[in-house]
Amino acid sequence: MTILEYTPPPTVRDFIKHHRAGELFADWIVGPVGSGKTTGIFFKLVYMASKQEKSPIDGIRRSRCVVVRSTLPQLKDTTIKSFNYWFKEGQAGDWKATTNTFTLKFGDVECEVLFRALDTPEDVTRVLSLEVTFAIIDEFVDTPKEIVEALSARCGRYPPAIDGGATNWGLWGASNPGNETNWWYPMLEDHEALPEDQAVPDNWMYFKQPSGLSPEAENIDNLPGKQAYYTNLIKGKTNHWIKQFVEVQWGYSLNGKPVFPMFTKDLHVSKNPLRYDPTLPLVAGYDPGMQSAVILGQQDKWGSVRILTELVLEDYSTDRMISEQLKPLLARKFPGCDFLIVPDPASGNRSQASNTSVMKELKKHFEVKVDTNNAIESRLAPAQYYMMRRTSGGEGLQIDPSCVRLIRALTGGYKYTLTKGDVKKEVPDKNMHSHPADAFTYLVRYFRSGEEMAGKKVGRTMPVVPKFGNSYNIR
Repeated sequence: MTILEYTPPPTVRDFIKHHRAGELFADWIVGPVGSGKTTGIFFKLVYMASKQEKSPIDGIRRSRCVVVRSTLPQLKDTTIKSFNYWFKEGQAGDWKATTNTFTLKFGDVECEVLFRALDTPEDVTRVLSLEVTFAIIDEFVDTPKEIVEALSARCGRYPPAIDGGATNWGLWGASNPGNETNWWYPMLEDHEALPEDQAVPDNWMYFKQPSGLSPEAENIDNLPGKQAYYTNLIKGKTNHWIKQFVEVQWGYSLNGKPVFPMFTKDLHVSKNPLRYDPTLPLVAGYDPGMQSAVILGQQDKWGSVRILTELVLEDYSTDRMISEQLKPLLARKFPGCDFLIVPDPASGNRSQASNTSVMKELKKHFEVKVDTNNAIESRLAPAQYYMMRRTSGGEGLQIDPSCVRLIRALTGGYKYTLTKGDVKKEVPDKNMHSHPADAFTYLVRYFRSGEEMAGKKVGRTMPVVPKFGNSYNIR
């Protein structure tokens, strides 16, 4: 029998083993990226499932857990992948892809793990009709208060009384800190900011990991580069990002502030027109829609991104944009170029009047590359990286002075706004400036991904893959 030995970081260990026997509990852990907290939420499930009393019928410790995330792409790309890294099909249990359900089995424990997204009202309704023992909320700061309250009421309803009933029940979650405008902030961090008629529930427990830059940083031994992981990670990041995602500080409000405060016209806008290099590929970022934008650029041999020209259009479908604007532009300014277009990842779902998706229309004419991750952080970070980078050839980002719409967006037109609803999230405002800015971020993410892939190929080593059997030893 193979024993999985998992040694959690100190705060994660305390989080895993905390519970309130025989009553509902709610445990929340925040920490920097890479701190082991996501792994912790799954091993807390292992721990809690093993606490369930045996069924009087067949001696099996049965339980059921729902794992929720705000969107389906986040659920599949991050949460489920993290779970499957530790709990592999055929070794730790059985996976049903059609229902996103994993039946975890070890020793006398059998736990049904349901993975569910909260994209639509229908998704929420389905989740809140479940009867479960436990609930896990991954990146809980994205979850509205009403859903958390309703989800807590679904815990402890499985197994049924005839099978022994639930021994312990509750919900828990992990997250990076949110912003101070989020309803979670006074509940977890600043109790004095709570309304007078509201108090923190006495069955809530808050766990906060140390900063990734502190001597007490956790999970360092499991990170690439050890302590250097965080010192490398913060390069090119804003102070706001560093404080929130590395130093574990709840962020201040960004509402109304520029998305790229590090952008400086004197540094990032070329004094002279930039020259096209026919020996290098020409790449275009594309934000489709009736208000659309195409931003074209190259990455030079030093790694700097050079934005050469822009197309910012209104009332142009993709097929019309290609035939009337993009192809003539390529023939006029970039004849014979090695051309690639990088659209919004959602382009495969967007339809034209001809009932052809944007992606299909693009592929009729050009080579197309698309990223599967459309999270805003995955696009903003590469832009920040190039804006704050300097190479042997000069600034990491140079924009041709003719790109007036993009320059206007980056100098403050592209700014944050608060989303509506209980969870006040600060996201870039969808306005006239967002289209060239979004196309720009698709473009720079492509260049940055290429750099990262090249680095991985150079430094790749064989990963250590843990072995799993049907027993778990959490130390």
